[in-house]
Amino acid sequence: MSLLPLTVSSVHKDSLEPCLGNLPLSLSTVTLAAPVFRIMSVAIQHPGNNEELCRTQGPEILARILSYLLHSLASLDRKHDGVGEEELVAAIVSLCQSQKINHVLKVQLFRTLLLDLKIWSLCNYGLQKKLLSSLQDMVFTEATAMRDAEAIQLLLDGCRRCYWMISEKDSETTFPLDGNTRQMGELNALIDELLVIIELLMGAASPSLAADDLRRLLGFIIDSPQPNQVRTVFPFN
Repeated sequence: MSLLPLTVSSVHKDSLEPCLGNLPLSLSTVTLAAPVFRIMSVAIQHPGNNEELCRTQGPEILARILSYLLHSLASLDRKHDGVGEEELVAAIVSLCQSQKINHVLKVQLFRTLLLDLKIWSLCNYGLQKKLLSSLQDMVFTEATAMRDAEAIQLLLDGCRRCYWMISEKDSETTFPLDGNTRQMGELNALIDELLVIIELLMGAASPSLAADDLRRLLGFIIDSPQPNQVRTVFPFN
């Protein structure tokens, strides 16, 4: 945890919350982020470090740092096409998967770092697609952790907030960052990727969980502000 300040260029004097600093310094600190996360992925395999991460509310702090890093990268993005730092995604995936000795902590890491699409909404289409593709692969090895993290509900909520063409009140701005145009083809492609994750999770679950999963999906369809888009990605509707 003592390495995390190396990823922050500036903090608010009163709250000590991370804040955007000058761009050159932000760029320097952001480049340290992925190596720091990879170091942590090795360190938390030790029981003592594992205990410290839990004691210091590590997952919540890491989520706050990750959000700050993505906003810093977005402020450095002169093309305004979204953050495209693949190494950061790979480091976060490695951090979450490396947790082997504390299932509760692994679930918290998945919930706060990988399954909250709001955090990743500043990333470009390619990087968001890569994240969802990584989650698909992890269903085969991390299905229990993802299920315990309520992945299906979190992903459906993320879809509502990030991928609907007709934005809801609490929706996040998804790529591109310099205008109101949202590419329907790209958003639908991301929804397709997201639904593959949900399909795989449902397939890996016990029959006793099927009713709850189906209820979540039906509620998602009913709440949709744009039936046409739902029919595109839910052919059974």
